[in-house]
Formats: sequence, C-alpha cells, structure tokens
Amino acid sequence: MNDPFAEPSDTRQAILGAAFRALCEHGYADVAVQRIGDEFDKSPSLVYHHYDGKDELLIDLLGFLLDEFEASIADGGAGGPPDGDASAAGEVPEMAPDEAFDRSAREQLDGYLAAAVDPASLDDPYSPDERFVTVMTELRSQAASDEAYRDHFDRSDRVFGEYLERLVREAATEASGDGRESEGDARTVTASEVAATLPTF
Repeated sequence: MNDPFAEPSDTRQAILGAAFRALCEHGYADVAVQRIGDEFDKSPSLVYHHYDGKDELLIDLLGFLLDEFEASIADGGAGGPPDGDASAAGEVPEMAPDEAFDRSAREQLDGYLAAAVDPASLDDPYSPDERFVTVMTELRSQAASDEAYRDHFDRSDRVFGEYLERLVREAATEASGDGRESEGDARTVTASEVAATLPTF
C-alpha cells in the first residue's frame, strides 16, 4: 500500500504519516514514539508535544484513516453515504481516491475479499498489502484490553458493515439484470446477513 501521507497538509498529518510508516515497518509491539519520531521530517520532540504516548497517537491515526475512508464513500463511492452513524472496519481502512470506488459493487466486493484473504494479489497502489493487514490485526487485538481501541473498532465495524451491506444489495441488483433482487430464489439471502459474514473471512 502506498503511503497515504506522502503529501501531508499539516503537522498532524506529518506525524500521522510517520506513525503509519513506523507501524508498517516495525509492527505494533516494536513501534515506539521514538521510532515514530525517527520517521518524522521535523523535530521528533513535536511528536511528544502533540501526543502523550504511542497508543494515543495510533488511535488518532486509526480515526484519521477511518474518517478518510468514510468521506471517500460518502462522496460518491458505492452509492452515497452510509445510513446512520458510520465508521470503518479497521482491517482495510485506506485513504482511497474516488477512482477506487468507480467500479461495480461486485468488483468492490471482490477487492474487499482479496484484501482480506490475499492482499498480495492486489496491484492497486491504494490497496492494503500484507504488512498493513497484519498491523491492523495487531491493533484490533488491543481492543480486548483497551477501551479506546475497542471504541474505534466498534465504530469501524459499523462503517464497514453498512458499506458492505450496501455493496451486497447493489451487487444483487446488478446480477438480477432487471434492477430488482430475485424473490423466491432459494439462494437469495438478505444483504445484511451476507455483509455480516464477509468480515469473518
């Protein structure tokens, strides 16, 4: 996955970019504020000035990535903004350009599954790679004992759940060819059931 912070617009984004790069290189267990500071172009002391510790910084990073993902799907990806409170699943949050959503719902679902089970198969520079997927799994494991991570991933699961449910519904409509989901087909299941199953993979 290309660095989504290659052109930061302010100090916060520059620090988050440093955290992103350090996290992908070292993983959760071995990343420290000092290593994040080493990736930062300005004085590493600025990292300490803005954040009390590594987890506060990483929660902000996750929130930023999730906000960017949510904005990208609200700006036209997969048919408009999700209903209700939203946020992304964490496994594949990314700062994807609008072009990443300029594909059919089925293609977006295929991309989601590939990112989850075989990220090396994706050639899109904005798609998550194996390091990123591993790091997201490490961060998700922190939710078992840390309320801030738990809150983030609860929000993230809601966003991705709503996004996936909408994609499943749209893909079913595309597949029916007549603009309606087929009724009475034994293979038909509700979009919410399919969307709830996909993250399990």
